[in-house]
Amino acid sequence: MRKRFTLIAGLAALVATAIPVSAAMGGETVTGPDGNTQSMEAKISPKALYKKTSSPGSLFVDVKTGTTNPASPAPSPAVHDVIDFDQNLSLASKGLPTCNAAKLQNTSTEAAERACGNAIIGKGEATTLLPLGTLYTEPTVVTAFNGVPQGGKPVVLLHAYGTSPVQTTLVLVGVVSNYNKEGYGPRLDVTIPPIAGGSGAITDFKVTIKKSWTYKGKKMSFINAKCPASKKLKYRGAFTYKDGTTIEATHTQPCTPKAEPKKTK
Repeated sequence: MRKRFTLIAGLAALVATAIPVSAAMGGETVTGPDGNTQSMEAKISPKALYKKTSSPGSLFVDVKTGTTNPASPAPSPAVHDVIDFDQNLSLASKGLPTCNAAKLQNTSTEAAERACGNAIIGKGEATTLLPLGTLYTEPTVVTAFNGVPQGGKPVVLLHAYGTSPVQTTLVLVGVVSNYNKEGYGPRLDVTIPPIAGGSGAITDFKVTIKKSWTYKGKKMSFINAKCPASKKLKYRGAFTYKDGTTIEATHTQPCTPKAEPKKTK
């Protein structure tokens, strides 16, 4: 019988690559005292945005973790991730169907889409390290869903599914709050339970969130953004690992302000 590992956690499962990493696309790679390396990249598209008016867009996030420790083939697994997004980014979910995380457990990508297809908000891919006698790298397909709000806060569900070397389902539950400090706005928070008895780890997680719909005759977008006078959007993440260490990684994205939309009479 093929083994199945199921994980429900809190989003930003924006977690990492466990093969030694010395550089990363986008954000700078930071090394912790335990040898763990961490980087994150976040990017809003399109690059040209209004300065004062939020407009629809898409959000790409890629988080990687590695190790420089020669005594360990994999980094210490992440157990808690918190990601802050620039204050010029906002989320909207009014009128968008939701999905209950329980419907995604122990499901393939196809089954998850059948269960909650109208709540899909994005796609991506991830890599998980599984110690099955030998350390195996498992690629997975990621599907993002609009989850049922928790305490009035938006929830993003990330469903990751792989089939080789074992059938693996990961369901990451992320709660979004309004941090609204230090130039940051939305905050994504995730607690990651043990994978494969605590020795497995999500090693690279990338996802693009993009969803538009119509609610009461108004066009809506899950991701909305504007470009400030600084022409920069900033992001940061705090990643805490099983061994108790924490690394903070940051990324800055340039943007281009464009003329405000003409007002309609």
